[in-house]
Amino acid sequence: MDDHQATRSPQSPGVETQPLQALRDEAESRWRVCAAGMANSASPLLPHDTGLLLHELQVHQIELELQNEQLRSAQRAIEIERSRYFDLYDLAPVAYCTLSDKGFFLQANQTTATLFGLSREALVEWVFFRLILKADQYAWYQHCQQLNSSGAPQTKVDPSVKTIFQLI
Repeated sequence: MDDHQATRSPQSPGVETQPLQALRDEAESRWRVCAAGMANSASPLLPHDTGLLLHELQVHQIELELQNEQLRSAQRAIEIERSRYFDLYDLAPVAYCTLSDKGFFLQANQTTATLFGLSREALVEWVFFRLILKADQYAWYQHCQQLNSSGAPQTKVDPSVKTIFQLI
């Protein structure tokens, strides 16, 4: 990949990140614009080493400002995604939950809590297995064993399976 090419961050889609050399080049460019506006600056009067050090510090300051702009942009993108997640997950009319490998609720949307007649806070203390009818517990156990052995997440619902939950 070219050092001057911007890349998209996989953690925050839509947010451009710049490689270090591109960031340095942009900072140098901004420094030249700033230095041109300060023709009467004291830096020409400084010894050569001090002038280089001052130049490096000013360029580094501009690099930090550019990085700060990128971080703020990434933060805005994260807030947008968090809002989108809330709309898709928490406000969904379908019950969504995330279970641990031991079957404890890690996360659940409001519809799930309403379905089981519990608050979301109380739901995370429950083991999902306790909400399954006794007659269906073995089938659930086999399903979990299959998931644990395959390692693949389960996202498909079998429409032929009738409700296996008992309301508390």
